[in-house]
Amino acid sequence: MSGTVLVMGATGEVGGRVLRALVARGGLVVGASRDPARAAVSLGGSWRELDLEREATFAPALRGVERLFLVARPGDDDPDVSGALLLAAAAAAGVRHVVLLSAFGAEQEPGFGLRRLELLLEASGLSWTHLRPNFFMQLFAGPPLLPALLATGVLRLPAADARLSYIDTRDIADVAVAALTRDEHQGKAYALTGPESLDHYDVVRLISAAAGVDFRYEPIPEAAAAAALAAGGLNAARVQRLLGFYRLVRAVHCAPVHADVESVLGRPARAFAEFAADCAPWWRQPRNAPASAWNSQVMTRSQSS
Repeated sequence: MSGTVLVMGATGEVGGRVLRALVARGGLVVGASRDPARAAVSLGGSWRELDLEREATFAPALRGVERLFLVARPGDDDPDVSGALLLAAAAAAGVRHVVLLSAFGAEQEPGFGLRRLELLLEASGLSWTHLRPNFFMQLFAGPPLLPALLATGVLRLPAADARLSYIDTRDIADVAVAALTRDEHQGKAYALTGPESLDHYDVVRLISAAAGVDFRYEPIPEAAAAAALAAGGLNAARVQRLLGFYRLVRAVHCAPVHADVESVLGRPARAFAEFAADCAPWWRQPRNAPASAWNSQVMTRSQSS
């Protein structure tokens, strides 16, 4: 890696880890944010303004950039719209390689926004790598699931008894760094999962064992989840989009385990038990916070960050 790397989503879960890891390695690394001054104050480092809703920010943000970590806006059903303009600006700026944070199984859904963005990137003339992570383990260590779990002792999701091969965001970031710094990953797509497929009874068992606190899982019907989402202020279209992700879960589309993390990194992906041990202090807090409604953050954090 010789030229500048621009990291989108750098204030989020995955992008932030990518940014920090690249800074630790040395070289020219810049974070992208809609509010770079605020990001610099709170996080330090170098930042450029990049707002996917403002095309005028694209060219200045991409000036001198050699490699781009591309993250779509959370919850954007049409990331290919702004993505097409961004990729054109990237090509004009001389960007050489783009690593796209996509979603697990995107290649199986031709109409899915992130798949459309993948295809645009492949046709752009730019070198590319697609990262397709499954749901994040870190969903259980932050809002909205963590406050609700602490307040009630119960994990409620419309997932029935379906299994998921949850992935640790630390592994996603490590794969992203490899793809941004080593040419051997150009033109490849990686399905990123943990090393095991778990249902949510397994999840609460592992969390309980790590934290020394008894939690339980309660599957909820889609109607109850829809009501909670609507009560949280989401419109009908957004509710249906978000519920669609858990329909895929219940249809067992998110259960497969892939070895791509190990093939890229030369080590196994982190197991959920390791994640739970590392995050155990989060689940030992007093159960006195108000329960959070089951809402869109579950989905948006699982698909991007």
